[in-house]
Amino acid sequence: MDTTHNPPSGAEGEKLSDTSRLLRRSLDTIIGEDEFVKPLEENAIPLFRLAAIIQMDKSGFNTRFYFNLMNEAERLEVFLDDHGAKENRTWFYFRELVASIRNFAIAAFQLSHVLSRYHDYNPPESTQSAEEFLAHGEEAMTWINTMEAALIGDAVSELKSCGCNLGLPGMESGDFKEIYRKTKLPRNMEAEEYKTSERMILHIVESYRKVAVRVNREHYGKKMPPEEFAKLIPGRVNETKVKILESTLHNIQSEYDTHIRMTQEELGDAELLSLRAFISMPMHLLEMARWLIHFYERHENEIHADQSRNLISKLVDKNTVLQLISDFALFHAHRYMMMGKTMAEKVMTRLARISTIAIPVPRPAGFHARPAYYITLVVEEHGTDAFLVINNRKFDARSVLDLLEAGGMVADLELKEVGFEGDERTLRDIRILADYNYCENEQIPKELNYIRVARNIMT
Repeated sequence: MDTTHNPPSGAEGEKLSDTSRLLRRSLDTIIGEDEFVKPLEENAIPLFRLAAIIQMDKSGFNTRFYFNLMNEAERLEVFLDDHGAKENRTWFYFRELVASIRNFAIAAFQLSHVLSRYHDYNPPESTQSAEEFLAHGEEAMTWINTMEAALIGDAVSELKSCGCNLGLPGMESGDFKEIYRKTKLPRNMEAEEYKTSERMILHIVESYRKVAVRVNREHYGKKMPPEEFAKLIPGRVNETKVKILESTLHNIQSEYDTHIRMTQEELGDAELLSLRAFISMPMHLLEMARWLIHFYERHENEIHADQSRNLISKLVDKNTVLQLISDFALFHAHRYMMMGKTMAEKVMTRLARISTIAIPVPRPAGFHARPAYYITLVVEEHGTDAFLVINNRKFDARSVLDLLEAGGMVADLELKEVGFEGDERTLRDIRILADYNYCENEQIPKELNYIRVARNIMT
């Protein structure tokens, strides 16, 4: 069979030929680099008129300043991308500078939001802890402004070297200074008559607690030297992981505001009222961390190594960036989430359906270290209080030491069975653990796979 492909002829062939010519024809009009200077000047002026302020004064700006700065940087970045600056040798470096300015502006906006709203959030912590956080936050903001100023200075130099005449008019920094005595409307909203179901409250606080547990297992609360923390990027700590945590908190905050905010349940419950702060503050701190991690992954580590990134890395000290991520943003996000976790567990315990069960003592050695440890992992997984009960005496099932003490009492009394009291879900898993003789033979049932995960993380 002849399989030779013959091209179509006649009208059909002409139609295909016209289509091919259209596909080959560029949809873009090429503009010369000299011609690009004028429209760039017009689009760059709003950003650099605003940005010039930060080179003169590196502290005390309000949230509105950073909001405008990040929006103007994004607008200019979009303009540059629309004109193909990413693929142009003359303007590629300038485009990277603008993107970096935007990164730090977003990080500063998130931090500024937390600092300015701190007293509205009113997290229940000591005066000393509050003062330390605010002082640390102001110090972090000064470092961000310093790095922002360096990037802005180099961006202006790039513009001038390429023939741009910004002719920047002066702008008063006082327009963007924080007003320390805020004026507010009277707080006279009454609580909603809408009643939130206990099931919805339980769902929200359980969801929050799960995120807090993940943050804790990632060891985000551990301060470490920059060179040690750098080894965790991007394997253990990266933009994607932090964004998932931040987005999950955002969803939880949205559910909280829909179902709990300004209801009778919230206003009559100190733990619920506090939990709102412990959702929002870590969410903003994680977003701050995410944008700093984004900058580091693009410009400071060895994943990317082109000339523009090498130049930017000379303007911004990578150790300072790493410390802002590790020692401030992630550290305080973890700290507030651990406080929130405690609040969530109090609410969960209060709403839990309490029950009791009787289960056998571990064979042959009783409640020694391994079964006691596994019981604490079960209780920690569910987050509500549980107790081992002997002769009306309660031993905290969250504590290995309490369970070991109970084990001694069990041995003295030669008991074959003990009672547990707690949430039905916790007791269900403790019963499964007992059915497998507390995994003394190291075989953990699939229903309790979280024990294996937690054990491996902690050892």
